[in-house]
Amino acid sequence: MKNLNKLMLVAILGLTVTVFADNAVFSKAQSILDSDAPEIAVIYDSSLVAKICPKGSAGCFTSADDGSILLSEEIPSHHHDVVLFGLYADYIQYEDHRVIDSNYTCDLKVQFLQGENETHLANLYQGQCNTLYKGQILVSL
Repeated sequence: MKNLNKLMLVAILGLTVTVFADNAVFSKAQSILDSDAPEIAVIYDSSLVAKICPKGSAGCFTSADDGSILLSEEIPSHHHDVVLFGLYADYIQYEDHRVIDSNYTCDLKVQFLQGENETHLANLYQGQCNTLYKGQILVSL
């Protein structure tokens, strides 16, 4: 019984730390996007991610049932915050404008990483953004 109580305490403590960390990432997303969008639930469930999100993704934002963010439980810890930030950015764009600009989200993730002094990851994500969107010609008249 004593071991069960310790296990429950550790699980509750871990969940509390995760919620506070997620809240901090959401606050940064709100600040960078200059939004007052209400907070949204984050559900850590790899099977839901595999079922609902695009194939091969670590998570996604879904607007169904008042909206939520689905995130894989297997995401590497050093990528967790930037992936979550990107999904919050998608949600906030959708909430504020009903449009999600993937190029903008990519640039925002780089900005977030630079603000966190994660230069190496920022460079990796910048390279990914350039690869995904290079060759696209934007014309404004």
